[in-house]
Amino acid sequence: MILPLRKASVETVEEEQERTQKRKRLIRFDEILKRLERLKALEKIRLHHLFEDEEIHQMCSTLNFEFRDRVFTPAITLGLFVSQALSRSDACSTVMANFNRERKDNGLSPVSSDASAYTKARGRLPVELINQLSDLVRKMAHNLTPDNWKWKGLNVYLVDGFVLRAPDTLANQKKYPQPSCQKEGLGFPQVRVVATTSLATGCIVHHNSSPVSGKKTGEVSLFREKHGDFKKGDIAVADSNFESFHDAALLIRRGVHMVCCINGTRTSPFEGACTTIEDMIVELLKPSFDKSRFTRAEWNALPKRILYRLIRYQVAGCEAPITIATTLTDRQLYTAEEIAELYGLRWDVEVDIRSYKSSMGMGELRCQTPKNLDREIAVAVLAHNLVRVLMCDTAAVLEVHPREISFSSARDAWLAFHNELETIEDIAWMIHTTASHFVRNRPGRTEPRAIKRRHAKYSKLKVPRPSHRCRKKIDQTSKIAPQNA
Repeated sequence: MILPLRKASVETVEEEQERTQKRKRLIRFDEILKRLERLKALEKIRLHHLFEDEEIHQMCSTLNFEFRDRVFTPAITLGLFVSQALSRSDACSTVMANFNRERKDNGLSPVSSDASAYTKARGRLPVELINQLSDLVRKMAHNLTPDNWKWKGLNVYLVDGFVLRAPDTLANQKKYPQPSCQKEGLGFPQVRVVATTSLATGCIVHHNSSPVSGKKTGEVSLFREKHGDFKKGDIAVADSNFESFHDAALLIRRGVHMVCCINGTRTSPFEGACTTIEDMIVELLKPSFDKSRFTRAEWNALPKRILYRLIRYQVAGCEAPITIATTLTDRQLYTAEEIAELYGLRWDVEVDIRSYKSSMGMGELRCQTPKNLDREIAVAVLAHNLVRVLMCDTAAVLEVHPREISFSSARDAWLAFHNELETIEDIAWMIHTTASHFVRNRPGRTEPRAIKRRHAKYSKLKVPRPSHRCRKKIDQTSKIAPQNA
């Protein structure tokens, strides 16, 4: 059976404009303010629960992090760092200029435009503090999540990995080396990150990072370290790279279910052409012991067999059928069509990664040392979750799903109004700005993995830059010498 294209057809330009105009009539400022007042009475505004500076400093005391009460306190430094993560075009000197403008508006004396004090304060921030704040923001969004934002009322989490590129410094190269296929001096340090995002809210639930190469640095190993963050009844959705007996057994032990595309190394039991959606429950035996994959104790702790549910179906626009492997074996609670639709929603994690890497500009890191790289990644996760909380409140006001809101417009609104969240009218201004843009409805959309824009203006560097300069100077000298002889 060819699955329907997400229950709707692709909107034409006229239909999209009509839908946009209808929503604009519903998001007048006075209407947003009225709805916010109702939500405030029910204590369902997430932005009202954001932490104050005193709470951040109390968390610093809990972590035994001592600081001097100067200009760049941890709360102020973290606020500037978050804004810088959301506006990647701003250098540290630009951050200082904006900070002095704010101090002028508040009647305070200016600080030095030299950003050295700010960068030193950034380097002292504990990563544990940043991660705790990020988790606190994620819980704010999660605790007020209605069931109609979830899949069948269950918490679904999307897992995937990606790679970030860091500045080419000796310290970064030592911890996060460049790809081995590149010559020394021609590559950049690379940081592998595995992130888990919430299907309902879009918040990053947890993340883990490592070098690209080396033992226990793969996406599966990094994800396995975060198994303890899941709770009983959760569902993890991932691509075929995460499908394995080992991880399925560990998640089942925690009461967590898994939905993945079948791993390419596993033989599919289905035969022939796929003309209808096929559903099969099989018994998967424990693999043989392999010391490169797990220790003897880990292998002994695995069950001898687990039940796997395999679902095969054909999607419009795809030549090969898709085979899903899942531990959701109850056919009455979860039909094959529902699970196939759930796996189709896995693409949302790709959109979340694009928001983190492209919209926030985190694909190219800036910090010069590994410790500061870890801080930069963690602060960007915190900034991402703060924008997601704004999207959740906007969706609650408009009575839509958060994933219908544009991340870029929410980020712009946060940058413009995040310092003014004292009254309900301040929040209304931020939500009114965020509500102006929606994500287009594009069900069943397929795009080739190819780029249209070419960057052929400059040739590629084939030797390290210092030796290239030296050789060019030597070549010029050798050409001039015979003429002067």
